Amino acid sequence: MTAQRTEELYYNDDIYKMASEPLRPYLESLRNPIEFVYPSTACWRGYCGTWEIKDDKLYLIKLRGFIYERREVDINYVFPGEPIVFANWFSGEIMLPMGNLLFYIHAGYESVYEQDLILEFESGILKSSRTVDNFERAKLLIEEEKKHENGWF
Repeated sequence: MTAQRTEELYYNDDIYKMASEPLRPYLESLRNPIEFVYPSTACWRGYCGTWEIKDDKLYLIKLRGFIYERREVDINYVFPGEPIVFANWFSGEIMLPMGNLLFYIHAGYESVYEQDLILEFESGILKSSRTVDNFERAKLLIEEEKKHENGWF
């Protein structure tokens, strides 16, 4: 799989790239699924959202997607008449890579950055956050890659 285009999240006066897809559970719950088509292999899901955390609540504030015949749609296509949507369907983690890229992986959101900020949500409400340091993980991946290049595998 190709590395994927990230969605954006506004949080604490910063803009983050997300290595998560919080709209996916909502789309999967629909009785009549929306069939997005991918505009490129860097966006298999066929859409990109812009999100915001305000007062510890997760909101979808913008959406750009593509449907049949690559027709472009926005948030109104998924949520008619709602310019901003509280993501009460989302429970789980959102990962926000931070810092410099340490190890590139050409798949999904697998590339490794200096740190990951992990935000934990329950029904769209931010419950906790933690930061994960990725230097050791990157070091191991680099060592494995060197072994592979030297014919150890």
